[in-house]
Amino acid sequence: MEKKLVLGLAALIALLLAGIFFFAGGPADSADAQAGQPGALSADGQPITQGPSPDSFVTGLEQLPNSLQGTEVDGELEVDAGGHLKITNGVRRVFDYFLSTIGEESLDTIVARIKAYIRHKLPPMAAGEAEALLDKYIAYKRGLENVRQAQPRSDGSIDVSAVRQQMQQVQALRTQYFSAEVITAFFGDEDAYDRYTLDRLDVMQNKGLSPAQRAQQLAALEAQLPVSIQESMKTVNQYQNLESLTADWKKRGGSAAELRQIRESLVGAEAADRLETLDKDRAAWDQRMSSWYGERAAILGNTSLSEADRKQQLAELRNSRFSTDERLRVESLERMHDRGETVSP
Repeated sequence: MEKKLVLGLAALIALLLAGIFFFAGGPADSADAQAGQPGALSADGQPITQGPSPDSFVTGLEQLPNSLQGTEVDGELEVDAGGHLKITNGVRRVFDYFLSTIGEESLDTIVARIKAYIRHKLPPMAAGEAEALLDKYIAYKRGLENVRQAQPRSDGSIDVSAVRQQMQQVQALRTQYFSAEVITAFFGDEDAYDRYTLDRLDVMQNKGLSPAQRAQQLAALEAQLPVSIQESMKTVNQYQNLESLTADWKKRGGSAAELRQIRESLVGAEAADRLETLDKDRAAWDQRMSSWYGERAAILGNTSLSEADRKQQLAELRNSRFSTDERLRVESLERMHDRGETVSP
């Protein structure tokens, strides 16, 4: 889940249709047709080997493809108190762990692996339930072929309405194969984050909202997410929202009170206090550097001094104005200033 949190909306669109090319005339079908033929290559240009016979699997972990070598199976298969398969997101992760090797092995071989792994891990009743769920999961993946993928607008921007329609089609497809319990366990957190991503984009694109209003709405959207997602995305998301809204506030020439409101909405009063302190420290540093550049320019422009004398006076004055640690930073800023680079004073 955490990996997904750092993805942009373009990645969200791709993830909504994850599996289509594996199950609908893409790399998997190519692998099925070519596996075992001398010189056959997968979609990424790697040789496709015949691999072990599906009938030979006992645990499903025999002769794993190269991409799974040295890894542990992601997810878990568990039994509830009644001996039935416990429906969790871990079940889906087990399926996806093996299915990720599409293109290295044929789909038939991968399914045989998963079913052998299921029978190795679970008692008969729960194993039968897990195998039936696997068959539905693969059928669902194949069904994604019929979902129309959202396309960007002519200017390259994302059509949020089209993405929402795509999401609705995917969700409708799930109801054809899974119970509400399975849908929640397999896709619940993912769907919540996808909805949040689209709602966030709507807020950020709403020019009728002030930065402070956007901050309040973003905070409200985040509060609606499952706690697990809130915790995993909190730091990154707060930074992104704060950076974007602060930039907009600067562009608008907003007031200090508005900036305070933005910060409190996004990160809370204590963090807003710390940011204000940081602002003051930066302003004080900017003032010191502005004064220093003026003094430095006066010495460098004093033609009555030799070059050696100018260097000596600069060194003495720099030592008197800044601490040892500060001088390293000052000298770096001076070089950037002399090259004409735009830097904070």
